Amino acid sequence: MSTLVAQESGRPLGGAEKVAAVLLALDRDVSSRILKHFDHRELKNIARVAARLDAIPSKTLEHICNGLIDEISNGAPDLLGGESVAEELLASALPDEQVADIMSELRGRSNKFLWQRIGALSEKVLSDFLANEHPQTAAVMLARVDPPTAAKVLALLPAQLRSRTMRRMLVSKPVSEHVLHLVEEALQEDLFAATNAPSTAEVSARVAGIVNQLEREQIVEIIEGISVAEPVLAEQLKSMIFSFEDIVGLSQKARMMIFDQAPTERVILALRGAESDMREAVLPCLSQRTRRMVEAEPASPAEPPRKDIVAAQREIANIVLRLSEQGLIDLAAEKRGEVA
Repeated sequence: MSTLVAQESGRPLGGAEKVAAVLLALDRDVSSRILKHFDHRELKNIARVAARLDAIPSKTLEHICNGLIDEISNGAPDLLGGESVAEELLASALPDEQVADIMSELRGRSNKFLWQRIGALSEKVLSDFLANEHPQTAAVMLARVDPPTAAKVLALLPAQLRSRTMRRMLVSKPVSEHVLHLVEEALQEDLFAATNAPSTAEVSARVAGIVNQLEREQIVEIIEGISVAEPVLAEQLKSMIFSFEDIVGLSQKARMMIFDQAPTERVILALRGAESDMREAVLPCLSQRTRRMVEAEPASPAEPPRKDIVAAQREIANIVLRLSEQGLIDLAAEKRGEVA
């Protein structure tokens, strides 16, 4: 076959470009059946080439297709590649997650679909995997799944790895997209074969969200582990911690804002067995109806499981953290007593 060139650049077309051109020219049903015979690496190459393909005249297409001329010779327009065209081509034959993986690499962005899949795995699977990985890998992974999942995974890790991972989450610089793609590719193979860079405030908020999901003993253990080498970071981590009991120290205005958003049944459950100073601080912040229900609850003969009470208290503490992240409550000022 004679040498064929792209219209824009005037350079010879390579083999992968010819394949991409043929696939783009064919009917989508036909190209879909062909694509299913390529492996993942070949598909990435085809998508990369299709996204960068110069304009291809229809006459050149006829030469390339040769045996498929009947499909494309009847007035076929000039062909032009592009990211959207490449994505459409892949979507005709591949699952959404595979399309997302390939296109995220072409666009130079993190594969959000992959991280959603990782976050949907069981905590046991993730903790078993991370137990044999470097703390930096664990830090990268846990920083990208939702905080409740990250906390559960963190709780299952060995104590030393848990502290080292949390330390790296606090001190590590944002991961470059190139490195992140390498990590994603490794995770894709290891876990599923059998970005904007976050600001310091976003990292701190995520770490706080994870830490506050842990048991008190685990939090103390992490802080002690970090304080050995990084006492300043340990103090920083302490300042992020907020428990249900800390609500007593907040201003009346902040407490009213918190319990205005807390579901009544969760407030009632959270206050079961609470100390008298906690109840005295919370009751004035509740509506009359909710207050009557809370005051009547201790007389109930059925004692709910302790884990349910703790879960309700943690949910309310998470409301505080969310309001803080939104800038509606200044926890630092509250802790310094600067808010009346």
